[in-house]
Amino acid sequence: MVATILIALGANLGDRGETITQAIDQLATDRDFNLLQRSSLLVTKPVGGPEGQPDFINAAAKFETSLSADQVHQKLIEVEHLHGRVRKLRWGARSLDLDLLLYDQEVRQTTQLTLPHPRMSFRRFVMQPAAEIAAEMIHPQLGSTLGQLWQQLVSSPPVVEIATPPGPTAERLCAEVQRQLGEPMVHIPPPILWPESATQLSSVLTQAIGEAAMAWEPPPGHAVNLFPWWSELPCLLDTSAVPSAMPTQPRLVVLWIPASESVDPIETTWWSPEARASLERRLEEAVNQKVHGPRLCLSGHDMTTAVTEVTAAIEAMQ
Repeated sequence: MVATILIALGANLGDRGETITQAIDQLATDRDFNLLQRSSLLVTKPVGGPEGQPDFINAAAKFETSLSADQVHQKLIEVEHLHGRVRKLRWGARSLDLDLLLYDQEVRQTTQLTLPHPRMSFRRFVMQPAAEIAAEMIHPQLGSTLGQLWQQLVSSPPVVEIATPPGPTAERLCAEVQRQLGEPMVHIPPPILWPESATQLSSVLTQAIGEAAMAWEPPPGHAVNLFPWWSELPCLLDTSAVPSAMPTQPRLVVLWIPASESVDPIETTWWSPEARASLERRLEEAVNQKVHGPRLCLSGHDMTTAVTEVTAAIEAMQ
């Protein structure tokens, strides 16, 4: 069986452009790969790692291969090693980084390989070269083409919604992300006066989301609107709730199922553990069914890890 695959390439050490060109050529001359197309080289700023790194050069390449996804993954590691790649620090500087983005329509998650790549859909430095050469390829989880995902990244308002059970936990996440990136970068809404009973959550959220819809674009001087809710959430809490009419789709939806130790104490009074687990399952199912644009899924992540992930995602989508 022959599979069509998409590979992302990046480097910010040494002769970056030459390294990426050589890596694509090495795979193209391998009898197990047939090069279909390579993208232009794109200069980008580093995202999420230590400060002071050199700029990256990024690219993408599309191949046909008779190898399995695991075999392709191993080949990419071998090519990285040929170019001196040493994995010391997450999101750190590297001589060459090769990521398997898509392997046909395969979806899988193992300790070694996740397909599609879990952070590809919102990273401009990945999506721009990918859409250049593979706009017709379909993201098997989102059901959108790479061209459609790229258009949403560049044309939708810079709005990020956090799809998570409502409450102070989500507000704290947004406040911490704002603190990391700075208030000029990230705008967040005023804190909500949370009710004592979960039965009032849907109406409280509906009001807050309605107000947000009237101020969908970030205020002057801010780059991103970060909302501690998903606009579909009131309908999950109360099936009789009227869906909010949002101006457009957000640029990014982050599904966050927080680790139990990160949940604010007031939220434990709203639901029993069983009821909260049920809400989380329904929330995850709804996001998977309804979100077809850029998406980040964080399941079981604590507050610190979630802040790191969301901060890096916002930087990457700029």
